[in-house]
Amino acid sequence: MAEQLQAPPTGDGPISEWHPNRRTLAAWYILSIPIFVVALAVYGMIAVRGEIPMQWTIDSTQIIVVLALTFGLAWVHEGVHGLAILAFGATPSFGVLKIGVTLAGFYTTAPGHRFGRTQYLIICLAPLVLLAPLGVPACMLPFGAYLMVPFAILFTGCMGDVTIAWHVLRGPHDVLCEDLRDGLRLWRREA
Repeated sequence: MAEQLQAPPTGDGPISEWHPNRRTLAAWYILSIPIFVVALAVYGMIAVRGEIPMQWTIDSTQIIVVLALTFGLAWVHEGVHGLAILAFGATPSFGVLKIGVTLAGFYTTAPGHRFGRTQYLIICLAPLVLLAPLGVPACMLPFGAYLMVPFAILFTGCMGDVTIAWHVLRGPHDVLCEDLRDGLRLWRREA
């Protein structure tokens, strides 16, 4: 008779796992509209110093500059996640996330590493706490009008980070958090 190998009971096992699906993505897109409008209004009023221009023109060069700044700021956002991951002893991995066939954004993860709850909340919320406020002085610069759209998109894009933090906060205080490329896994600590 063959022996069955079983892992000894350690009390260490996943509590739950969460992945954004198409419904989550649709909710993010719907919620992102008012968040983007408010963020754009705030950063925009700072960039134009409260004086709304009566007319303006936009040319293709300006659009390219704004797109380049937006993608650059998105990678800086992911870099901040990466630095926080490094600070807690893990190695970050970067990529582009797709949900189904839809491009959902960029991601930073630490495959297989489990973080304490507070560590993981810091990792999740670091770009929102560090970068979004930088949009205020950045939009005051002479070229601040070029930064109002990228910073509004950055602020709106933090919605995914806030959603993940919300899922972490719903778990037990002593939970371990494993960041997945496309979600989150919560683990019990070993007994």
